[in-house]
Amino acid sequence: MYRKLVFWLIILLMFVSISACGAVGGGAEPTPDTQATIDAAIAGTATAQTEMDAQIEAAVEATVTAMPAEEPSNEELAEAYGELSEEELALLIEDHVDETMAASEQVNTVTAEATADGTITQEEYDEIETYVYEMEEAIELTEELIYAYYGIYGELAMETLYLLEALEDDLVVLAEVAVEMVELLIEVEGALGAGGEVALEVIEQLDTAIQTAEEKLPELQAKRETWMVDHQVEIEARIAELQTLVPTEVAGNRREALLSAFDYVDAVRNGLADRQLNLTELRNIAQLGVNAQAGLDQFGGPKLNDVSGNIGNITNQLARGQNTSALSGLGQLEGALGARP
Repeated sequence: MYRKLVFWLIILLMFVSISACGAVGGGAEPTPDTQATIDAAIAGTATAQTEMDAQIEAAVEATVTAMPAEEPSNEELAEAYGELSEEELALLIEDHVDETMAASEQVNTVTAEATADGTITQEEYDEIETYVYEMEEAIELTEELIYAYYGIYGELAMETLYLLEALEDDLVVLAEVAVEMVELLIEVEGALGAGGEVALEVIEQLDTAIQTAEEKLPELQAKRETWMVDHQVEIEARIAELQTLVPTEVAGNRREALLSAFDYVDAVRNGLADRQLNLTELRNIAQLGVNAQAGLDQFGGPKLNDVSGNIGNITNQLARGQNTSALSGLGQLEGALGARP
């Protein structure tokens, strides 16, 4: 920008000099106000820069406005992902973290190749823009899946939730890189559209942005692997804990045994009424289940022999975050129990 300004000032000075010579030779025309002409050129250049800045700011604002105003609510996320078990949702998060890393690596590669010669062509701009928006979409979907996990299984997976939160922190950094690159690409587009060259400062900022992303990717991968392993260990430990429970209240007759089983059914339905289960609710359900099993084993008779085992299966499904399967089994359990006493 400053080199262009100096160039036009030199042209103006040459024009002024020629005009001045003509005035001396002819004696008819007045000497022009050189300083006023230079001031006018500078003012015009400043006005053009101000207009360009305003255009960039408006484009950035439009980009931000186009983004979702609010994060999906827990109810919306539960509706969208509630059919997935805890393990299935965790695997989906893992897959999309991988996709996010792949998209970021692609952005880093095409940007580094484009800026290597100190300039950016229209074709290179188009390629970078495409991959940056793919990176943004990948990050957005991954974060949505993480929010769904928080809302559905967050209170059940308390022991390893901090690992997922640390992973999300790295995603936030990548999201900030993507936003910064969108803003820089708007400047690149403006320069290319005006038929000029991309400013060296913009190219350097793009290189800095991809370097930030490149440094974050190994950390993100390590955190993803740690969370996946520890999260699975937590599920198994959760199941093992529930299997140590012993009956605390045992029915004295068949009617009490049936009522104990219905207490278990009610506890499961109430616990999953909000589509999520916390550890306190799970432990209470498991204890009611052990009590009901003891009563049915003693007073259920041949007709309800299998019902006792179904209770144990449902509890294990709940412990694994297999809520949909648990509810299906619960319906079968109610059918087997018959009318409530």
